[in-house]
Amino acid sequence: MVQPLRILLADDSPDILDAVKNELQPDYIIAGAVLDAASVLREVPNLKPDMIILDISIGDLNGFEITRRLKANKCSSKIIFLTVHEEFEFVRAAFDAGALGYVFKSRLSSDLRVAIEAVRAGKIFIPEAPIPL
Repeated sequence: MVQPLRILLADDSPDILDAVKNELQPDYIIAGAVLDAASVLREVPNLKPDMIILDISIGDLNGFEITRRLKANKCSSKIIFLTVHEEFEFVRAAFDAGALGYVFKSRLSSDLRVAIEAVRAGKIFIPEAPIPL
């Protein structure tokens, strides 16, 4: 039997955090939900989540910088961005920073679980959109 993933949610919107929790529970364990960058950096070493669902615009540091810092500190959590930013430059920057998945908030219900399972299986998840590769 596959162990349920422990996921840390990070978004500056409590409404988005609630929507993501509702989408993922009870199939995944929500290890924590935080509203700012400092909380992400503080909680990851304590919670040791398998995966982090991270917003790009989350306060003083953006999600790209958070990802770079976590990776520099040897964080093994897999990172999926969940964001409103649908521009190619943002998608590329997410993967350049070390993310393994990218989900548009407008496609939360249809894509987030698919992205989580793809990343869990060792693949990357790129949204279906007319973006140049």
